[in-house]
Amino acid sequence: MNELKIMFVEDAEDQQESFEDTVKVFNRNNNNVKIKYDIAADPMEASNIIDGSYDGAIIDLKLDDDEEAGNKIVKELYETFTRIPIIFVTAYTDLVNDHPSVIKIRRREDGTYNSDLILFQKIQDTGLTRIMGGRGLIEQRLSEVFLRNLLPQIDTWVSYGKENSERTEKALLRYTLNHLLQFLEEDEEDCFPEEVYLYPSVLDRITTGSIVKIDDQWFVVLSPACDLVPRGENGVRNTDYILLVEIESVDKVLGGSKSKGRVKELCTNKRDYYHWLPETDFFQGGILNFRKLKTLNEDNFEEKFGKPTIQISPSFVKHVVSRFSSYYARQGQPDINSEDFVTRYTT
Repeated sequence: MNELKIMFVEDAEDQQESFEDTVKVFNRNNNNVKIKYDIAADPMEASNIIDGSYDGAIIDLKLDDDEEAGNKIVKELYETFTRIPIIFVTAYTDLVNDHPSVIKIRRREDGTYNSDLILFQKIQDTGLTRIMGGRGLIEQRLSEVFLRNLLPQIDTWVSYGKENSERTEKALLRYTLNHLLQFLEEDEEDCFPEEVYLYPSVLDRITTGSIVKIDDQWFVVLSPACDLVPRGENGVRNTDYILLVEIESVDKVLGGSKSKGRVKELCTNKRDYYHWLPETDFFQGGILNFRKLKTLNEDNFEEKFGKPTIQISPSFVKHVVSRFSSYYARQGQPDINSEDFVTRYTT
């Protein structure tokens, strides 16, 4: 049975009792998850119990006479790197500060604590809090990397740090992430479409695999990454032109031929000049057409596209670039009469 731990922040005793009664009924009727909780009546009590063990928090905005108490607690959760979803239950819904960790804001009469607990359970069922939470998988893996891979080599990293502390810190971050990725190398399960992309893009600049849009047409940047890195104090790139590959709609590529075999051919990348990009809630997807290229000089590119909002994730970018390179590097050879060879080994 899974455990779901909730931080409940509320100063009204009747609401504390209502929440406790709700948890008792929830635990009695649910065989898949057991709710554990801590109650805090003010920001000080909440501050004393904040740690990485919680899977969610239900918070009232106004505590005692402090109308900003709930917002202050959210800020502290953020500043202490406590990664949990938060639900506000308050009469002052319009005064709740906008924050990505706040997943729901409701008045007491517009829902129940049971519905809040069900929402937290649904989030836990995705694995998100088990991965990203303070007691989650990432924290466990980071501890392993720290103890097994980084500390045993600390003398080497210390020597690097003496020369350039900032550069060494970035190198350690890359080194750590590479070790984390290694844990997934043997995972052969199919990826979900969302895994193909980074959204919103982590970088404010374009790089290989950035997805950009002009008017109603989407493109993928396929200039080499080394050409796109801003260098020096002025941030000058090693190229004057940005290479773009057009993304065509699936309907346009299929035309009148929408057989199951034809669709399967597209999404498994059987054509060497097409590459499928799956649809998600934030991106319409489509088919990269390696035969439709476009270049823009750097000034025109910045004017037309600006900052990218979607980025193809690194593992998928490698595949796109590999197929793009293979398509244009193919040479082929004249056909050879092979009938005698086939006859000899098949009869």
